[in-house]
Amino acid sequence: MKIHYLITSLETGEAKFAIPDIVTALKDLGHDVSIIACQPRELNIAPHFMEAGLSYTELSSRRRALPIVLASYLSVIHRERPDIIWTSSSFGNLVGQCAGKMRGIPVISFQHSANVKSYTYCLRHCSTLWVGDSQTVVDYLQHRMHIPAERVMTWPLFQYNEQTPQAKPWDGQSRLQIGSVGPLYKAQQYLALIDALGDYLVRYPHLRQRIQLTILGDGPERERLEDKVIERNLQGIVRLPDFSSDITSFLSGLHLYVQPSDQQGMCLAVHEAMNVGLPIMARPVGEMRDAVQAGRTGFVLSGDLKKALASSLQEIFIDPSILGIYGASARKYVRNHFNHQQFTQAAERIIAQLPCTEPLTAR
Repeated sequence: MKIHYLITSLETGEAKFAIPDIVTALKDLGHDVSIIACQPRELNIAPHFMEAGLSYTELSSRRRALPIVLASYLSVIHRERPDIIWTSSSFGNLVGQCAGKMRGIPVISFQHSANVKSYTYCLRHCSTLWVGDSQTVVDYLQHRMHIPAERVMTWPLFQYNEQTPQAKPWDGQSRLQIGSVGPLYKAQQYLALIDALGDYLVRYPHLRQRIQLTILGDGPERERLEDKVIERNLQGIVRLPDFSSDITSFLSGLHLYVQPSDQQGMCLAVHEAMNVGLPIMARPVGEMRDAVQAGRTGFVLSGDLKKALASSLQEIFIDPSILGIYGASARKYVRNHFNHQQFTQAAERIIAQLPCTEPLTAR
């Protein structure tokens, strides 16, 4: 079967880091998969594809309106004649759904969060099958988007890697290295995180030299985040380096991973952090409701973020050894729940549900 894997752009977004694994799994099952980007934007994810030996096609050299991108994609369809259009992210869904409707090609849509654009909701029935990256997203698709259960499946987009370098537990004496990885969008709640840390250090000023928060990413919120760092007098405490595709090296240099967003599904970055043996501090949403277990794999940021962050940090400074214990449990959790066999089996179940299609030339 020939599959077009259609994404919005080559801009950084954590779901895109799973694309090499997704495409490889589909290819291993005997399918021909092509990655197609509607627009390049910042091209941050392109090196990650190349490292995995994957090529891609761009429908436009810059951001263009839907009619232009759709026309470009229709010409690709005419030339390549795919059997399935597999879409991911909002604009990619829109282009794929329109093209699928016009050419009579079944569309499978990946959903990575419990939140969609209005046009995604309106066109939800244009997709033959929806795939959620976590049970939370599956529930959202069924109960909020009103998609029948038989048209919704799940595929957690993370695979445990035994060879991943491990982070060193905090010794309680050096600076506590806290980090997060993600696009600098409002939904990530990084502004709230910086505010919460600022409040904590006003209350405990003697800890200013003992904490370092690094947020690795790029996006439209960068300037606001930089302004917030200055406003809260956190220069030298909060770092906002440019995005790097070497996520593993960044994570392995941390002592604690934090995820303040309350709109996550699978959250690959959290599971990557668990893979390197980091304890997690996160909101109880998406897959993290199961993965982040208070007193076992990390700290649950329930309710008011400022209070929850302060409580967790106090617990850490009282007993630094818990970070090593929680980190080891976090690694064990992902090893047990997200191994290669489980990842492949999820792909097989989805493929088995794909609609049987006649060749495009016969349509």
